[in-house]
Amino acid sequence: MHRLAVTRARRLRVHAAPTLAAVALAFALASLASVKAAPPAAGAADGSAAARVRIETTDDGYQAWADNPLPGPIEVRLRYRQRHNTVASPELPARATIPAGGSTVVAAFRAADPSRALDFDLILDSVPGNPSAQPRDVTYLLPLAKDAPVMIDQGFAGTYSHDDEENRYAIDFAVPVGTAVLAARDGVVMQVIDRHLDAPRNNTTQHRGAAPADTLLRNANLIRVLHDDGTMAVYAHLQRDGAVVAPGQRVRAGQHIGWSGNTGFSTGPHLHFAVQVNRGMRLVSLPFRMEEVSRLPSDSGACVARPGHRE
Repeated sequence: MHRLAVTRARRLRVHAAPTLAAVALAFALASLASVKAAPPAAGAADGSAAARVRIETTDDGYQAWADNPLPGPIEVRLRYRQRHNTVASPELPARATIPAGGSTVVAAFRAADPSRALDFDLILDSVPGNPSAQPRDVTYLLPLAKDAPVMIDQGFAGTYSHDDEENRYAIDFAVPVGTAVLAARDGVVMQVIDRHLDAPRNNTTQHRGAAPADTLLRNANLIRVLHDDGTMAVYAHLQRDGAVVAPGQRVRAGQHIGWSGNTGFSTGPHLHFAVQVNRGMRLVSLPFRMEEVSRLPSDSGACVARPGHRE
């Protein structure tokens, strides 16, 4: 199984005292440069998105910029944690789409009453992918060598963990740790997370919603590959240091990209594969066709993927 929260919150608090002279105002605004973003909010996904918020001063207030260091587009949403005497343009929450490696002004801020202190606390959420992506109907390659021993543990709409939008059209391939993972389609590597250790044992005793399980959900190593139609393939539960590609690298279908593992909230070693698209600050999995899948055996009770099914 694989579940990955798609928002990462970064908080930035700004407080400026009222000033009576232009020189004093300029000094107060310049002092803002020492303000830094706080760590992600508790419960945020580990590495799910990497948007960064920063504040710059203007002649009459502040601008909130969102920076995207990823080699693929992201969507961000800027919102208040709290505010006092603050006016934003546009009003928050505000969204923006940021191209690969780009930066965007999401909102500008000023004091509602210039004679009083300005105080606001911001949270920036981000989701990988462009919400205007137009998926094409393509056939994916099996993301494993054809001679590798493999079984489908869980397929489309599997009741164990493929019961939400992000994972509904995912396939769990039961393979031993250290099995070569291949790109199922041409694309650009958008994200790589491979620092987490493999689970020392199966996690069948964990339950969703419990603190240990929530931690495990964030500790799944993965590779995300961006396709030219804006869809993204996710290869999850890889072993530690299991990626053999790097962000920004272009890969071809059938190319070796990593090694399977047993990281995150997993009931046993397997590769979780899904095709996703951003649909307005949320990741949605898409049904897809895949070569060879119809000939793979499935575990008892698993819902086998249906090649050729589209919605």
